[in-house]
Amino acid sequence: MMGRRLVFDMFGSKFDLKRHLILGEETLKEVMSLVSSGFTGRELSRFSKTEDFLKALKLLLSSERPLIITGFFVAEAGAAETDGPMGAAVLGRALKALGKRALIATDWRCRGVTEAASFALKGPKVFIASKPKHILKFNPDLLIFIERPGRARDGRYYNMRGIDITDVTDPLDDALSLAEDFFLKVRSLGIGDGGNEAGMGNFLQKLALSAPEFGRCLSVVKSDGAIACDVSNWGCYGLVALLSCLLKKDLLHDEGEELHMMLAMLDAEARDGKTLERSPFVDGLPLSLSQKVVSRLRELIQRYIAEGRRGG
Repeated sequence: MMGRRLVFDMFGSKFDLKRHLILGEETLKEVMSLVSSGFTGRELSRFSKTEDFLKALKLLLSSERPLIITGFFVAEAGAAETDGPMGAAVLGRALKALGKRALIATDWRCRGVTEAASFALKGPKVFIASKPKHILKFNPDLLIFIERPGRARDGRYYNMRGIDITDVTDPLDDALSLAEDFFLKVRSLGIGDGGNEAGMGNFLQKLALSAPEFGRCLSVVKSDGAIACDVSNWGCYGLVALLSCLLKKDLLHDEGEELHMMLAMLDAEARDGKTLERSPFVDGLPLSLSQKVVSRLRELIQRYIAEGRRGG
């Protein structure tokens, strides 16, 4: 019933996985159809592949000290956007539930919104960082960039409207190059929906060819694993759903918690990144649509776990 199965070799993982983890290929594709379908019209999610999600899962499972970096300041609105912090809180809480020492970092401009989302979900503690060295002081073994600006080819930062946001963006993505300079063993995972985010440099060439009008905005910052999705929050939700299926443990939040996080962020003056308004939207999409994605993912998790119990 689950179709062809994908096997994970996770020897040495903290979870004592001295066996293979098995994930139904149809399940993986169903999750991708919910979070990386391309329905928003952006080019990036067109390049989403099953191998990318598999790589991301391996990075997450093999980490011990994952540090999530999020927060995208909307210069025109003078506030942090709603996409990113919720995904960080959901993924961070799931990683904590798996025994990992997960933390979230952001800059001072995005602090209030990021803290509001994580506190509402009882997620990881949020730390403030203004320089790359502040990130590395936590000795992370995995850096997870979620809807976080990444440097473009000219060394500056841009939003997808082509506006230069360098003056309101702390260069936290430079933590990757700094780690390399000091020969630190730090892996990286990027989750984004536009191509201007840290970690999306993996798709730079394809995006520059398919959407040349955005070439100036695209990030050159690459990652060991990159998730291209419709909405960055959704990419995180999809990964948590897949972790839930792999480990037969429901780690995903519910629709009520999605609302709770959104209201908390709006109280902290969050803005929708597309409309620039203080309203329950993410990238111009109503919260009800995000809740629908969460609901569908929860149904998938429950079905997968039930089938596993029946030996399906």
